[in-house]
Amino acid sequence: MFLRTYGYSLLRSARQKMLMFWSILFPIILGTLFKVSFGDLNETEFMFQQIPVAYVEGEEPQQEFKALLEELESKNELVKVMSVEESKAEELLREGKVKGIFKNSGEIALVVTEEGIDTSILKSIQEQYEHVIRAFSNIAAENPEKIAEVARSLGEEWNYLKENSITNRDMDMMMDYFYALIAMNCLYGCFSGVVCAGEFKANLSHLAARRVASSTNRFVILLAEIFAKITSQFLCCVIGACYLRYALNINLGEDTGRIALVILVGNAIGVMTGVFVGSIGKLKSSVKEGICIGVTMLDCFLAGLMVTGMYQLVEKYVPVINRINPAALMVKALYSLNIYETYTRYNQCIFTMLGITALLCIGSYLLVRRERYASI
Repeated sequence: MFLRTYGYSLLRSARQKMLMFWSILFPIILGTLFKVSFGDLNETEFMFQQIPVAYVEGEEPQQEFKALLEELESKNELVKVMSVEESKAEELLREGKVKGIFKNSGEIALVVTEEGIDTSILKSIQEQYEHVIRAFSNIAAENPEKIAEVARSLGEEWNYLKENSITNRDMDMMMDYFYALIAMNCLYGCFSGVVCAGEFKANLSHLAARRVASSTNRFVILLAEIFAKITSQFLCCVIGACYLRYALNINLGEDTGRIALVILVGNAIGVMTGVFVGSIGKLKSSVKEGICIGVTMLDCFLAGLMVTGMYQLVEKYVPVINRINPAALMVKALYSLNIYETYTRYNQCIFTMLGITALLCIGSYLLVRRERYASI
């Protein structure tokens, strides 16, 4: 009976067009919009780019400074130098094509029009160069025999930029949106859960009335229905994740098995949330679905689906919410797979999610186990 009910429930789930829309099409559409809106924002805004700067050489230029810029461009890849006339340099600066102008005419002058990280780096280049030149002049006048030693020492300080990483994994500030999207897709299983619970309450559904009147243990039927809902929602989420990975080229990570486990447990939480809410009282299904979508959207909002950095903000001021928010736990688990070399944080999230699922199962059982019907 369990397997038969399980199979029939899978077929009925596939025929529910609205559930298929919210579980497959809507996440795909939203993911596409995310990709179109800020797919390359990480590279343009958060990854370091060479600083474009104009170089104007006047009379009696300091060749040492020119050599310094060439080294910073070729070796350190810190700046991108454009040697132009002064009028052209001013035009490039006005158009925003360069961040500043270095004028090398006896003295080094820097012209900028706005403050920012790039202009601060350019000012640092100028100030450190002038500091080195003064140091050499003073040493040449007082202790000329130490020029070579000081030159070696100062040469080691010309390290403005050195690429380094705390991990071999990919770090993308925009991935939080896609992780939260996967979490939302999992939690959308609550709609299936509400339907499942409604089909188990004989005072609200004709199908439930027939089931209660049958000789089959109703909890066996309910268990089969729940497993079928989790399975169908899991398949929908896998389709959505595959679309993100292979159609939109979103790097979700290489550990496919653990990613699938997060999705599976997340779907269990979503479906059991719906079952729990659907088992409460005699509220209409529309009201229960409204409660589910309100809870789901709040969870996803706090996990960073709508506002970037929301997860970090909650972690700073109310960290306990991130410990019990299913969407935040899914985001953290997926993020940890793509960042950390160990699975400590991932395992913590999975165990917490399993605990939440167990609590929802117990709560749902307590709500429905004492239901009796005098007449149907």
